Amino acid sequence: MEKVKKARRKYILDKPFQFGYVSILVFLQFCVAVSVGLVISYFYLFVFNHGNLTIQHNYALSLQWAIVLGTLSFVLIIWGIAYTHRIIGPVYKTRILLRAAASGNIPRDKIKFRKNDKFKGLEDDLTSCFETMQKYKQSSGE
Repeated sequence: MEKVKKARRKYILDKPFQFGYVSILVFLQFCVAVSVGLVISYFYLFVFNHGNLTIQHNYALSLQWAIVLGTLSFVLIIWGIAYTHRIIGPVYKTRILLRAAASGNIPRDKIKFRKNDKFKGLEDDLTSCFETMQKYKQSSGE
């Protein structure tokens, strides 16, 4: 039996779009984390001692907060790339199909995107568009 080589999926299809989206998400997460960290540290680090406000430095809290923030950032980056891949995948495939159609190689098969891709409604529109283009091409005698 012949082994079928599994195609390696390429997750980064449009670097400016995908990295821009992920960097906005990470920036927003960082802003929220810093704000929450400041509020928590205000209530945690300032202690009343016999009616006087004193500051108690606890570097372990800062370290724990940095670890949580780093872990969440890593998870958010991975999720952001996977999510944008579902958006940019159909756009990337559509661009390839349109370039092929513009060069005269009109796709004859039904257009299919992956199961979890966004813009699933675009499949039928592209298929009908290419069918119409194929009919015009045949009626013009090519």
